[in-house]
Amino acid sequence: MMNNTAFQPGATTEKTAVIRNQLKGNFEKDVWVLTDPFFETYGGGSSWNNPKKKITFKHLPSAIQHEFKFFLASQLANEKLSLKTAISYSSSFVHLSEFLKKYYQNITSIVEIPYNLGLMKYKTYLTDIGVRTTNKSGYNSIHTTVFNSILNNLFHFYDTRDEIEKDIWDLRRIPNARYTMNSAGYLISFEKIPIKFRKIVKEYCSFSLTYLSQSHLAMQLRGIGCFMNFVQKNYPDWKDFSQLKREDVERYLIYFHQENASLSPSYRYKLLSSVKYLFEYLQRSERSESPLKPISSLFFKEDFPKITKQNENQIKHIPEIVMNQLELLLNQNPKEVTPLMDDNEKEYVPIVILLMATGWRISDILNLRFQSCLIITDKGYYLQGDIPKTDVKQHRVPIDKDLARILQSIIEQTKERSTKENNPEGYLFVRTRGKRRGKPFTGESIRNALNRWAVRYNILDLNGNIYHFGNHAFRHTKGVELINIGMNLTHIMKWFAHASPEMTLMYAKIADDTLRIEWEKAQEKKRPLLRVDLGGARVSEMDLDEDLIHWEYIQSNIEAVRVPLGYCLASKKEGCPYVITPCLTCPNFCTTPDNLPDFDREIKKVEEHIEMTRHFPIYNEKTQEQLTNLTRVRDQLSEGKTHRGASAKRTLLQVQGGKESLVK
Repeated sequence: MMNNTAFQPGATTEKTAVIRNQLKGNFEKDVWVLTDPFFETYGGGSSWNNPKKKITFKHLPSAIQHEFKFFLASQLANEKLSLKTAISYSSSFVHLSEFLKKYYQNITSIVEIPYNLGLMKYKTYLTDIGVRTTNKSGYNSIHTTVFNSILNNLFHFYDTRDEIEKDIWDLRRIPNARYTMNSAGYLISFEKIPIKFRKIVKEYCSFSLTYLSQSHLAMQLRGIGCFMNFVQKNYPDWKDFSQLKREDVERYLIYFHQENASLSPSYRYKLLSSVKYLFEYLQRSERSESPLKPISSLFFKEDFPKITKQNENQIKHIPEIVMNQLELLLNQNPKEVTPLMDDNEKEYVPIVILLMATGWRISDILNLRFQSCLIITDKGYYLQGDIPKTDVKQHRVPIDKDLARILQSIIEQTKERSTKENNPEGYLFVRTRGKRRGKPFTGESIRNALNRWAVRYNILDLNGNIYHFGNHAFRHTKGVELINIGMNLTHIMKWFAHASPEMTLMYAKIADDTLRIEWEKAQEKKRPLLRVDLGGARVSEMDLDEDLIHWEYIQSNIEAVRVPLGYCLASKKEGCPYVITPCLTCPNFCTTPDNLPDFDREIKKVEEHIEMTRHFPIYNEKTQEQLTNLTRVRDQLSEGKTHRGASAKRTLLQVQGGKESLVK
């Protein structure tokens, strides 16, 4: 992507020296003979059996030949181009040379060509001589690709400005800027911001770089750009925002919702918020361009779309029928899969297996380092990696022996082909050649591979349609799986390295089938708690001493959250007022004789703690109270009874006329 054409870079003494140092040996010649031993480092030399054995620069204008040589030589040296691709590029030199001689015969550098105008002229020229400018798929042909690549590469090479002065920022060149290594998104463009406001917006973004990611910053720029264009259209005389009033904001809101009607409420909320954040920054930093009115009188909370919380039915987890088909595919010998996977696709298989087994984000898996990702202890195997989103270092989750073997194999392969040059960060899943040399795979490539497999191997959803995969759906699927097998929510929170419990509670979805199976198991052991009289249209108690809780009722009305020694039957609308003495005195607490061993172990721990705190009366008194509560419940369980808090019955039953009947 080119920067604003108003800036024109040029050759400097320093840049000329860089070119001269690169063009040594055979690189300096006007004809590169690829069978020469000089090119063995790049895949050529005496073993080169490609019919095209030469790359010639003689057709090009002599004043710019060195720039074309430098472009190919530097790309080969950095392994961003293969020798085969370099030959393909050189095949376009004849047409490009004739074009330059016709329209730009007096230039001394390729970057003297205005990019947009030059590209338009070149496409017209190619069309006039009967050469296609696009391929059969609609993408740029080799001729337009070479034109774009050379101009972009040399423009950035000659451009010596600080990155934040440019109209397109490459975050890789800005210290401490946040961007995702496993994504190709590292550019921030200000070209859609009106020039008179561009400096202000750049300064705000420069401030935001330390805490906002590339994707978040790009989203904010979209919202700011929408507002700036509105101002440009409706208030062309404005050079700052000092005159902004509430009525202007209300006018903008009408414009904004008309322009962005197709976007989701949550995304429109973010776009609108970005404008507010910009003005808050301007006011806090006491900039003369900031609105004179306080932000609170310009933007009201009612201006922003309401965002509904995601419910359990909106969790985009992968259906079990789809997971079974995917597992069946991955468990087959790659040589026996029909049709066969090519070698490029096989390298995605272990990544997908890790997605399924761990539920980590794709960015977390692609951030793994081969020297530290597999931990072996006397208790088993662990996957270890840093979690950038929540800034958790050396996060671990347990894995089984089979997955550890797969991981060990990938580690050995990556270690064997990694050097300080092609994998300086030590990524486990890394590109050691090409444009992404030294960087991990992209998340997009994994998703695309999954969806190719879905089409090729006929992976269908419940309706018989080809399933469309998303990388993050594996995380939701693992979360629901861990909930359904009964893992404690605290442990699930730790597994996913969540920053808050609310994030984990999103997965607290007990599948209907799982709940039904557990209820049926309980029915085999106990008789029903309630008897239904349909004729009298009432439900009465059958046996108040029965220990069975009706799971279908719990599913509809009660959370039934698993706690260390039983279940919490608090209403979904209630909180827990018993934090100081968790659960034991809570009226929503329920536990059964199955938990008796847990109580014995807990009592032993508390007794040991009492001994340790005997010289600290305050702490000892509270611990004694806890022991009393534990012992009381333990004794009840040892008699074969179920302990239920006082209000657990009242949650299910209400006293009416001396008898108890179910509250509808």
